[in-house]
Amino acid sequence: MWCTDGAAWLYRLDRSYSWDSGLSIPADLVFRDAKGKVRLVIETTGRMTVMRGYSWNGCSPKFCVFDILIGTPDGVVHLRTGRPKAYFASLVHDALYQFLPLSAPLTRADADRVFLRLLAESNFAPRRLYWLAVRLFGWIVRLGQNRVRKWEGTREAL
Repeated sequence: MWCTDGAAWLYRLDRSYSWDSGLSIPADLVFRDAKGKVRLVIETTGRMTVMRGYSWNGCSPKFCVFDILIGTPDGVVHLRTGRPKAYFASLVHDALYQFLPLSAPLTRADADRVFLRLLAESNFAPRRLYWLAVRLFGWIVRLGQNRVRKWEGTREAL
């Protein structure tokens, strides 16, 4: 019933992605994964940069059955970006959730608001439904992902 020879991720950034959140952060922060690779940078201006090579599964949950991916849709391809409408929202949200225990002063609620704002920027019609789902169930998905992916890392101030 499970899939074989499939990647553990759906998307992988071919170049770094930056977004100006407008949030005020007290210090520039760099987040490294368990292998020491920089994955996320958050600047005092609120600019968030997810680094090239970051991989994620889009909107969760998703699972594979007989080599078919089943789960939360990421939306139609947006004319402006050429990516599914939830692509960038799920990217930034995933990166923030990965480092959530280290990301103070940002909270899970902040990460979820960022998700909603990015969905709104891409005119994703069911954005409030997706936001409500992450508010209600995001912590469960994060716990599961943490166990599977063994999300660990460090935070450094620049």
